[in-house]
Amino acid sequence: FFDDIQDSIAAVNALQMCLPHAHRAKIAWFNSDMTTDSKETQVTHLCTGEIWGLCTMESFGMGMDMPDIAIVIQWRVTCQLIQLWQRWGRTARAREQTGTAILFAEKDLFDN
Repeated sequence: FFDDIQDSIAAVNALQMCLPHAHRAKIAWFNSDMTTDSKETQVTHLCTGEIWGLCTMESFGMGMDMPDIAIVIQWRVTCQLIQLWQRWGRTARAREQTGTAILFAEKDLFDN
């Protein structure tokens, strides 16, 4: 999850450059600036495995109930704790699954 659309798009571009050309379309973004059709297409592609991951915004979590999301990553500590728990709660919604939540936090938030 990102809290800035431009950051999420930049992350997609950076991640895609780390992948072989044939797999670059496996990472995409999802945000409120997209059309409803584009959002639905991205969700369908994620559900079918055509894409591996989305760099997304809060809009992805709204009304979404996908039971098999394995990893949720929060980029930077820019949201309130309740939002963080809601975002992390997107992972492993099916009882038989386990999930991983990762927080990439700014260095200055930690003691030396």
